[in-house]
Amino acid sequence: MIQVIYGAKGTGKTKIIVNAANEYAKQAKGVVVYIDRSNHRLHDLHRNIRLVDASAYDLHSQHDILSFIKGMLAANFDIEQIYMDGITRLLDCNISELRELYEGMETISREHNVNFCITASGAREDLPDFIAKFVD
Repeated sequence: MIQVIYGAKGTGKTKIIVNAANEYAKQAKGVVVYIDRSNHRLHDLHRNIRLVDASAYDLHSQHDILSFIKGMLAANFDIEQIYMDGITRLLDCNISELRELYEGMETISREHNVNFCITASGAREDLPDFIAKFVD
């Protein structure tokens, strides 16, 4: 399953995803991962959440991110939930360019039984169809 927290910049998406991760971590049976473009959220996240500073791993493309996620899953079969914040800033791209990433996460979710929760910024009218199906 993929859930997207979507809205304009400054609408509190990061706060929402951090709160969601913290709530989920309280009852998680497996590993919860939070991927961000820095480690600034270290003190905001529950101690059971594994924070991954993506900037430390030279992730420059959608393919890099998908391969990185697959590597984490290969090394740890207990990952059940992955939160991702600020992907467009990490890749320095527009949300409309992320089809490969979302389609890849959909496949990973189905094949490895892992859920994703992702923030995405933009105006409602700019929401691509390949993301719209994941927005509540």
